[in-house]
Amino acid sequence: MKEYDLKQSIVIVVVGFAVLWVCLYFFVFPFLAGSSRAKTPRARLEERQLFLSLENYRENFGSYPTGENASLIRALAGTNPKHLKFINVGVHSTNETGEFIDPWNTPYKILLESNSVAILSAGMNRIFGDKDDIVFNSRSNDFVKP
Repeated sequence: MKEYDLKQSIVIVVVGFAVLWVCLYFFVFPFLAGSSRAKTPRARLEERQLFLSLENYRENFGSYPTGENASLIRALAGTNPKHLKFINVGVHSTNETGEFIDPWNTPYKILLESNSVAILSAGMNRIFGDKDDIVFNSRSNDFVKP
């Protein structure tokens, strides 16, 4: 069995801690903090659920609800003439003004026309109009590039 002197032992311990830190930084911390890779599928799921809720509303009332993000969410959550609940909005899904927010805490943009819907998330950088946006378009019934 090989014996190490004090200097070699210290180097081995320091390298061991460095390897441990790198593993924690790249594999454990992003999982605990909710990495971007985990948030993108969640945003896509929320956009699709929001679209389906809007479609159900339109089937029941003949048109989409009107207004901005917060008023649309209120209408989908039951503040409508028939008090129907089309979406279950949790505490973590809305901000303090009642807007439906994406996993990066940015309000979704909800664009409604008479027969189409576009739902946009600004993505990880929280800036609309660039390549990391997550955009659902009802015309293609899929996600499109901004």
